[in-house]
Amino acid sequence: MKLRMLLTGAVLSLFAADAMAQVPATWLGTWKLNVAKSEFSKLPSPPPKSQIDKNEVVDGALKYTSDRVFSEGKALRHEYTAKLDGKDYPYIGLQGGDGTISLTKVNDHTMDWAIRRGSRKVMWGQTVYSPDGKLRTTTWTALVPPAGPLELPRHLEGTWVFDRQ
Repeated sequence: MKLRMLLTGAVLSLFAADAMAQVPATWLGTWKLNVAKSEFSKLPSPPPKSQIDKNEVVDGALKYTSDRVFSEGKALRHEYTAKLDGKDYPYIGLQGGDGTISLTKVNDHTMDWAIRRGSRKVMWGQTVYSPDGKLRTTTWTALVPPAGPLELPRHLEGTWVFDRQ
């Protein structure tokens, strides 16, 4: 009986260690948007006043919480908990309504991601963490649906730089 418990504990420890290894330590912590280093020229609205993101590991997945304050002062919180396996997970609090996000770990410094509403991909990009863990750069593209029947969908792009706090 003791041997069985010991083996079960060892196996569970291996699974827990593997789950932690999925999300590199350099990705974790609190990140603040560096507005001066970020690219906003391709957006139709002014950049946000601020954004603070927090990354942590919960049950072997990346838990992301973001608090953004827009230029006019409106606040928005959005969050998800997702594994780095390319599958869709709920994304709560997005502008325009909730959706799903899929995360794919490329390597210990890079993650590809995509946000969907229903089956439609509405935003996608890549997040790169610097080797020293001090900088996070997210490059993204968003699909904006047409405003009317004669308008085509258009793409918005941005590169946002975050500093570790």
